Amino acid sequence: MTPEKISSVVKIYRERFEKEGIPKKRANPKSFFSSKEEMLAHAHYLLDGILEYAGNPDKKGKCGRHLGSCKTILLVAGWYTLEELMNPNRST
Repeated sequence: MTPEKISSVVKIYRERFEKEGIPKKRANPKSFFSSKEEMLAHAHYLLDGILEYAGNPDKKGKCGRHLGSCKTILLVAGWYTLEELMNPNRST
């Protein structure tokens, strides 16, 4: 995905988080998620890093891992289907 495409996907997710009132909150890396809300707050937190890394070729892997983590949380939380999460990755 191009940095522009990543930015457009992040914008869609951010708008949904804000609409749903989900705060940005980094999860404790030494514990499990205790709720769906905690998972979603962590996914919201990841968006800033995704945007930061998207434009840096040296951080392409980190960007992809954060985006993949965010998408996994959105799938598990039942916000999007797998198909909906995969569509932005496809070439137009």
